Amino acid sequence: MKTNISNAAGLPFSLNMDARDHECDIQGVVNNANYQHYFEHARHRFLLDNNIDFAELAQQGINLMVSKIEIEYLGSIVAHDQFYVTVEVAAESKIRYQFIQKIYNTQTNALLAHAKTMVVTVGNNKKPLRNTPLKNLLS
Repeated sequence: MKTNISNAAGLPFSLNMDARDHECDIQGVVNNANYQHYFEHARHRFLLDNNIDFAELAQQGINLMVSKIEIEYLGSIVAHDQFYVTVEVAAESKIRYQFIQKIYNTQTNALLAHAKTMVVTVGNNKKPLRNTPLKNLLS
């Protein structure tokens, strides 16, 4: 059932960001764990842009849970680098959605990392919900 969505212009959602000093490790590059934060922040902004409020859903007992994440690191980000994160989503099934994300250097457009994040919507009882707000992204 793989259906991808993007913005009205047919391009993936994109969020500009910059690396901060405290995100760097002793090697002078952004620590790999921070890439996951970048991807997560971009997913949440993507959802907000599509009228899905992550925090509001949690208050309603609808939880978007990451079930799997794969990140491939292709280049380094250093403090003060500017980059952008793209987000696309594909339905894997009626309950599983995959966010496809990439990080690019703003100045060179070099691909620095890409990730695939599998998300399942579950209720407070921890059981998957078929009536997920993520399905609205595919309409």
